[in-house]
Amino acid sequence: MELEHAIGFSGNVASGSVHVHPSGDYIVYALGGNVVVASLRDAHQQHFLRGHDDHVSCVSLSKSGRYIVSGQHGENSDVLIWDFDSRQIMYRLQEHDLGIKLVMISDDERFLLTVGADKKMVAWDMQTGMIVARQTGIKDTACACWGGRRLDTKRRPTTDYQLATGGVANLTYWTLNPMEGSFTREDCTLGNQVRNFTAIAFSFDEDYFFAGSSSSDFTAVHVKHKVLHSTTGCGSGGVLSIVAMRTANSGDRVIVGCGDGSISVFEGQRNGAQTCRTYQRGSAEACTITLDGGVTALVLRAADDRSGEIKLLAGTSHARVYAVQLSMADFRAISAPPAECRMLTEGHYDAVTCVAYPPDSSEYFATASADGTVRMWDVNTYEVTCMGSCQTRITGKPTCLTFTGDVIFTGWEDGKIRAHEAENGQELWAIDHCHVDGVTSLTSSRNKKFLVSGGEHGEVRVWEIRTREMIVNLKQHTSAVTSLCLFADDSHVVSGSRDRTIYLWDLQTESRKASLTQRMGGISAVILLPDHVQLATVGQEKSLTFWDLREPEPLKSMPCGTEFLAIAQYSPPLPSNADPSADACASTIVATGGVDGVVRLWSFVKAGVIAEGRGHSGAIRSLKFAPDGRQLVSAGDDGAVLVWNVFLDEEGDLGGAPEGR
Repeated sequence: MELEHAIGFSGNVASGSVHVHPSGDYIVYALGGNVVVASLRDAHQQHFLRGHDDHVSCVSLSKSGRYIVSGQHGENSDVLIWDFDSRQIMYRLQEHDLGIKLVMISDDERFLLTVGADKKMVAWDMQTGMIVARQTGIKDTACACWGGRRLDTKRRPTTDYQLATGGVANLTYWTLNPMEGSFTREDCTLGNQVRNFTAIAFSFDEDYFFAGSSSSDFTAVHVKHKVLHSTTGCGSGGVLSIVAMRTANSGDRVIVGCGDGSISVFEGQRNGAQTCRTYQRGSAEACTITLDGGVTALVLRAADDRSGEIKLLAGTSHARVYAVQLSMADFRAISAPPAECRMLTEGHYDAVTCVAYPPDSSEYFATASADGTVRMWDVNTYEVTCMGSCQTRITGKPTCLTFTGDVIFTGWEDGKIRAHEAENGQELWAIDHCHVDGVTSLTSSRNKKFLVSGGEHGEVRVWEIRTREMIVNLKQHTSAVTSLCLFADDSHVVSGSRDRTIYLWDLQTESRKASLTQRMGGISAVILLPDHVQLATVGQEKSLTFWDLREPEPLKSMPCGTEFLAIAQYSPPLPSNADPSADACASTIVATGGVDGVVRLWSFVKAGVIAEGRGHSGAIRSLKFAPDGRQLVSAGDDGAVLVWNVFLDEEGDLGGAPEGR
């Protein structure tokens, strides 16, 4: 078992949500608890840097691309320094508490700056991993930027380093003296202006730094005097990212990404005293573009002074990465082509609640997320082939999903079942008032004629797809129905509930045929084994339990020490010359996932764990095997959709898998 591909992108991490390696071949970004190094040329080439035990909160890439630094949320608050080439951890830095807010590497790659939620700022030696300087009790800090060497009065570089930090109602200039191991602070003079600063960049010559704020403007501060020189409005939704560069005549070009998805180019010319008081926005058509989601990262890839073309990579809070082309904001913008963008990757930007394959194809699968979107993914390219969306403030979140291959059916917290066309994602129809307080489980018949749904109050209902009318109503559960499994001939359905019961229903006679009761804790998920007599459940009892529908007590129960929320199974088809009396469940592989974020594979015969997969940093909400059993898809609260390769030998056990990446 190996992690083949990770779909998703943590678009809200600090220090820039996405970084481009200087080679231009790779991008680096966070996804849940992983740092991902992904090729821009081959969607199948990804490397996963695993070392954190909680969500990654910030990522930084050194100027040469040699180092990656990442910090995490949580009590451990570790900062990891990675070697890019070997993908190995060089240092694990443990100084902060309560989580890491920022990590920044100096341009010469000598020092690392970390800022923690404990209001502590630390400078580290990148070569030794030792602390150089420490400052406690700092003001709330949301952004930081190194500014190279501090200049003396004759503009000669000193041995001290300069940097700037910003946060809630504060903008501070710092000097780091590495010889003495100390920070020196100077508050910037902003007059009567009060801002919450969110992004900072130094000018090309480090005479200015530009600080973007939540008020959707950026402030230019003169480094020598620490005085505000100008404030320029831009976009809306606050400034989330900012890039500063040099113009052809030694002026300043500032590129700003805002919360409304806009990216705008501004330019300002300096006077004889080398100061600038105004910055002009370029033409709306060539120098501004709007993306989907707040622009949390901007990376300059190329700037051509002859053509006036600027190429950027942009990451957004909606888990999308774009290649963007804009024009410089000068006379060339008049004749420049319109601004363009091309989406490179996308994912869900909130918890992924459910995943499903169609019954007869392993080439694509569907997911639904708390971000209100339903998407279908091509396994060969990992691109979205169609997407539908709803406004979650009206519909609530999607809670369950079933996929016939032609239509994606979803259940929602508003009590509706919705159908989306698999070709274009368009909503075809919705059944109102299916369940009071929400649909909690959903499955479709193999003949594609009806749906079976479970509700928050224990109802199991059957809906005819053609007429969209309820044809069966079964009510004996006393709590939410969390899982439904139809027999292969669509004649019976098994339901599991939070009330600790498992029922077998005959849909033709509309009667209950069997009842099982879990000793402790509610049922979270149920799978039906190939013989249609045995089944497996997981739930609040923190065990994997196997049952026989003819026996009131479990066949076997395997404690696991953590609550499982999702379960899936794959049974290799029996060969044509197999003994008719052969056990159809003998080669069954069961996958589980739960609150600890670990995917486990179990052997039904061996009654034990045969493989584990670590990649999620949050609870796993859904698991599905591909119909051919070669891949397993997991999805969870961290917004990640992970595709795992599963290697089975001829007997159905795990075979010799290549070493995981």
